[in-house]
Amino acid sequence: MTITRGIAATAMVAGLAVGTASAAWAETTMSGHYLRTETNPQTGQLETDDWYATPCGDGCVSLASTPDGPVISQARLVNGQWTLASAVHTLECPDGTDVPNAASAHYMWDPNTLLGEVQVTYNVPACGNPAGYQTTNIVQIMQAP
Repeated sequence: MTITRGIAATAMVAGLAVGTASAAWAETTMSGHYLRTETNPQTGQLETDDWYATPCGDGCVSLASTPDGPVISQARLVNGQWTLASAVHTLECPDGTDVPNAASAHYMWDPNTLLGEVQVTYNVPACGNPAGYQTTNIVQIMQAP
């Protein structure tokens, strides 16, 4: 089970509780090209894709999948953690089949280490799991070389 292309072009920003960044957090930002690697700890299956980050204010970063591409989502700095909620992901099953619009995801990662997790919730039955199935994957974000 992986989320194909992480944040698909069809991803929609879900409602996020927007906290007020403290002065220490206000200087924390993401800008430029990053690689997002998501690992399923149960299967070891991993996926890497590109994120292009542009600051959009204190505690806000817009993400695109291509340089200067359309914004596909925004992450917010909430309580000292980057958070991003998105929906409408295509799942790629271990047997190679794709299930469109199958899952939503909620990301949280540390602004210093860029290490975190993503909780994936199946919106429909997919890959042998029922609707409502949840799994938590590890996320590592690194500045691209």
